[in-house]
Amino acid sequence: MDIEKETRKRALASEGVLMLLIESLAMRGVVSLDEADDMLTILGHSSDASATRAARLRKVIKKLKQLRGGTGDVTPGAINLHSPP
Repeated sequence: MDIEKETRKRALASEGVLMLLIESLAMRGVVSLDEADDMLTILGHSSDASATRAARLRKVIKKLKQLRGGTGDVTPGAINLHSPP
């Protein structure tokens, strides 16, 4: 296989995994929706194709923000991650 094709394939796979991770963490409330949106914006700046893929997830994040009452800065799932004092 051509080295350039292999590199592109791996980059797409890595991007896909990052987007899946960002989405999952945001859905569970481990990262805030605002943080997830910021991360997806950064990923989307790498290329037009990445921007298209990130835009789909950003729509999901926007809908989830609406369901949570418009609040995008809370992390309800992260409460149990804090270690006891």
